[in-house]
Amino acid sequence: MSKNSVNWSRIRAGDASGVILAVDFYGTARQEATFRHLCDLLPDPVEVWHAVPPTSDCNWSTATGAGHLRWWTDGLDTVLAGRPVRALVGYCAGSVFASALADTLTTREGHRPQVVLFNPGAPDIATLTRDFHGLIDGMEILTNEERAGLLDEMAAIRQAYAPNELIPVADRYAALYRKGCDLLCERLGVDASFGAEMAAVLHSYLAYLTAARDVRPAPQWRTATSFASREHRGADFTDTKHSFDLARADLLNSPQVAAALAALLGEHEACR
Repeated sequence: MSKNSVNWSRIRAGDASGVILAVDFYGTARQEATFRHLCDLLPDPVEVWHAVPPTSDCNWSTATGAGHLRWWTDGLDTVLAGRPVRALVGYCAGSVFASALADTLTTREGHRPQVVLFNPGAPDIATLTRDFHGLIDGMEILTNEERAGLLDEMAAIRQAYAPNELIPVADRYAALYRKGCDLLCERLGVDASFGAEMAAVLHSYLAYLTAARDVRPAPQWRTATSFASREHRGADFTDTKHSFDLARADLLNSPQVAAALAALLGEHEACR
């Protein structure tokens, strides 16, 4: 069994010959289910490894797609230990990285691994706003009035910028989030360094989104299969799409989705 690396973390052990690589971002107090939830529902004994994003400094706006992809590619020898990649899966902005990693593995292994994407799409101000809204809502220690005030400030920030100005909007959202963290620390009676740690995780997430926007899509990405929740309004990312009557938060925690993924993986293996 392969050992953990700084670039990848095993989230499910298995005895199947191939490995599934998953790309998503944890650590932002998200309300949606994660690939860990989906792993618990998979019937096959497949091993799953999850991408660990590189540590970001405060200048997250300079993150590049090439830098993130190189970070994950450099850790693959430890993860795979000579085994093939059975599939790549990506959630939201992680779909960009999963698709690009499949390009790298096509060159490396001589064939393209299966790619399955969940609510795929490149990040934009709408997705950023949705995620920040969830962060503020999750600060339950604050009063309703305090949370409402932060959300009102968010709305004003978004209205002040054009739809394509993600970096300045993210910068001001980050400052607003730090303001909320400081309030939270004061209310809990904990040191302000805790708020700084929360902000550092956010900077890593913003670097992840910035890097995803830096990756140029390729025509072969359309050969992937996408699974979408009920409200997903993302770009037309793949030629094959399966929609589920599920809320976004539940997409990765559905037995129906897990069964569909397992069936897809089985069909792909049978055709190889």
